[in-house]
Amino acid sequence: MDSFEVANQFSTILRNLTPQQQQLSKAIYFALKNVDKEDYIVPTILNVLEDPKLDLNLKSFIFQFIDLLIQESFNNPRYNNAYIQSLKSKLPQIVQSVCPLNNSSNLMVAFTSLCHISTRFKVDCESYKADFQTGTLDELQNKSLELDGNEDTLVSTWKILLQRLRASKLNRKRLLSDVEVTEENVDEEQIFNIRNKSDPNTQYLTKKQIITRIEDDRETHKRLKENRWCVNRDKGTKFICENEFINNYWNKCHPLTKKENAEFLNNLQELNSMVLSSYKDKQF
Repeated sequence: MDSFEVANQFSTILRNLTPQQQQLSKAIYFALKNVDKEDYIVPTILNVLEDPKLDLNLKSFIFQFIDLLIQESFNNPRYNNAYIQSLKSKLPQIVQSVCPLNNSSNLMVAFTSLCHISTRFKVDCESYKADFQTGTLDELQNKSLELDGNEDTLVSTWKILLQRLRASKLNRKRLLSDVEVTEENVDEEQIFNIRNKSDPNTQYLTKKQIITRIEDDRETHKRLKENRWCVNRDKGTKFICENEFINNYWNKCHPLTKKENAEFLNNLQELNSMVLSSYKDKQF
């Protein structure tokens, strides 16, 4: 395929992206397969993100894809660090698109991905992470978040994210002061229409988008938990396998005596009785 066809096909892949591992892997494989056309693929990512009609949920998926693409490029030296520096230089622009000033729904997704990216580039951003997680509105207002053209682009990206967080907290404070708090029960339609939607420049997620986001977040968290349990073990004689580990402790422990076995069964019976009594309905 020529460069124009690659850009068009990659744009279609991004616009149909989901947080499922299969879809993310497909996009990463396509980008790495066409690594020689990096100069066309990176601008395609930016053009898709800057589309005003693009759903905010989809923008969060694209940022997760960028995070995984950088990770894959770091882990595979045969790609010669493809996309790493080009995407890093565009991170401030990417975060501005993923986290617009008038909507804070993607802040946590951007924070998680930026933590991963900062770790891979070995850039010290611990102070910015702490400000995002525990910083109050007063602390964020007193903190200097002006961008410096000579600083690392990751630092600039963190400052932009904190600016978005500060704007979100200000908007939240303004909302609490302008809207009366009700202690009565409200129906579902009233909940989704509680905000003032008269401002045409303000973007809010619709009910359908929120429900879709909930389902997609489940898939995202599932993938993150799966990755957390992955263990990359070097092949060598100094590492033991699971079977060797189990056999070692199986043979190390002596068999139970009759007294120990009876005590174990009594304790197990007490636990079973406690569990059965915790059910409201009588168990069979």
